[in-house]
This record gives sequence, C-alpha cells and structure tokens, in this order.
Amino acid sequence: MIGVYIVTAFILIGAVLMVVFSHHRFFKMTSSTSGEVVRSEQREVRDENERRDETVVSVRYTVHGKPYEIERVMRGRLADRLTPGRKVVIRYNPAEPDMADLAL
Repeated sequence: MIGVYIVTAFILIGAVLMVVFSHHRFFKMTSSTSGEVVRSEQREVRDENERRDETVVSVRYTVHGKPYEIERVMRGRLADRLTPGRKVVIRYNPAEPDMADLAL
C-alpha cells in the first residue's frame, strides 16, 4: 500500500516539474544564431551593502531576415572580452525571436 503512495507522489512531483519547466523562459529558447556585439560598457554599481562591476552589452542578430537587438546586463568585468564587432552565439525562442539571450 505504501508503494502506491510513493508511486503517486513521484507522478505528481514529475507533473509539477514538467509544468514549471515548460513555462520557464530558458527552456523555450531552443534555436541559436550568430550575433554581433554592438556596444559593451563596463560600470561600477554601489549601494549601501556592496560594490559590484557590471557589463552592459548590446547585440544585434538576425532571424529569418528580420533584425533584432538585445541588451543584457551581466555581473563582472566582461567588456574587454565582449568588444564591439565580436561574434557571439544567441539562443532564441523560434516562436518569439525577440525572446533571446547570449549563450556565453
């Protein structure tokens, strides 16, 4: 009898995980293309609790002949690695190509 409860619990947990993961943005970005860094800017952010370095990166990419541009803020000093003109890989959602992210 306990085995039935254990199996039922695993099935329910699996169903919940499938729903959560199917709605997560990361799992919808299944296609990739190449992009080009347009702008990369490093900045220091300070608040009451910490000081951190951030890099703001703008990247242009094309999907099915239509141009897109994304801007991402990443922690750390990455501006020297992501210089303008550098080619990068972009992961995007094929149903919504403007839903994209850098694949670093």
